[in-house]
Parts: sequence; C-alpha cells; structure tokens
Amino acid sequence: MDPTSIRPVVLADALPGAFESACLVECVDTSRTQRQPLPAPVPRAGEALAEFDREDAADRLVYLLDGLGCEAAREIRTGGGRRRYEVQRVVVAESQRLATSRMLAAAWRQGRQALLGTEQLGASSPRHVQRLTLAQAAWRAALLAAGQRRRGHLLWVTLRDQEIAAVLVRAARLLGVTAEVARRPGCLVVTVAADAAAALPATPPRLRLRAGSLV
Repeated sequence: MDPTSIRPVVLADALPGAFESACLVECVDTSRTQRQPLPAPVPRAGEALAEFDREDAADRLVYLLDGLGCEAAREIRTGGGRRRYEVQRVVVAESQRLATSRMLAAAWRQGRQALLGTEQLGASSPRHVQRLTLAQAAWRAALLAAGQRRRGHLLWVTLRDQEIAAVLVRAARLLGVTAEVARRPGCLVVTVAADAAAALPATPPRLRLRAGSLV
C-alpha cells in the first residue's frame, strides 16, 4: 500500500477481498447518515476500524485485511450491567491506518461503480465475471455483518446507509435474486425471498489475495 497516494487504485486481483472488507465496514458504520466526500475518515489511535456483534464477521475482516497486507487484529470489549455484551473490534496497526482507510475507500468506489454500472457486458466478459464476484462479496459481507434475519418466506438484512442498500439490490439482481428495500425507523431493510437465498453466498471462501493491493 502506498500511504502517500491520494486516490489509490485497488488492483483487480485484490479488489474482491478489498471490496468485501469495505462492505463489512459499511454494514456497521453508524457514524454518518450520508456519505462524506473521499477520503474516508481515518481511525484515530486506538479507534477501531469497525465494530461487530458477531465474532465471525470480525474474524472475516481480519482475515481479508491480513491477505491484503494490512496488520489487523480482533479485540473484544465487554460492557453492560446485568446483561453483559461483547463488542468485536477490528483494529489496524497505527502505521497503516491511513493507507488502510484509503484502500477501503478506493475499493468501495471501484466496486460500487462496477456493480451499479449500466453497461451491457457479455456473459464471458472478464468485467462481467468481476461483477458477479463483487456481487457475491457484497452479499457475503451483508449476511455476516448486517443483522441477518429469517422469518417465514423472507430473509433480510438491516442497514444504515442508502448506498450499501442500493449495492445489495443490484448485486442480488446480478445473482438472479430479486431484492427490495424498505425504510424502517432509523434503518433500511433489504429483503429477499427465503427460497431464493440459496443463490446468495453463504460460506466465505479462502481468498488468495496478492500483496501490494494498491498502485
């Protein structure tokens, strides 16, 4: 990673993992109600890159960031009175905070543009294949981090941000699934039919990411 680059570009081989990382962070980011201009805010010393209520979501982000050359770790914070709870915090090395934030901002920008683009691509086109891979990455992140729930014939995830919701709707369509967005007090809910959920990614694959994800 190049910490001096203003608008870094994530290389194609690393983009799926970097975009999934960005989506994991987006799914739990409650610091703003609308997107701020790039570059994204940089975590301060001791501040977590993201906080989850699920261990597997935090572990997934640590795994992806490690594969991208970032020194990341999961920390557990406990709180509450009689009802104790745990927060799974993902932190990165202080020397890499700026570069990691810029990488995630670039991956989010590139992945979002690829998924929301309206250009018609052939089924065998490398760019179409990349779109499908990014669509899977977006839903994999959401199902891990965005409060997945299932009731009756519906499966849904809960989000705070309109842009990640739009990405998931488009990603679902690329994967052959119809997704809908509904507003709820303080959040957005993206729903899919439970019988179509099999088309969405379930088990995170072992990604082989190449070091040096930025140019």
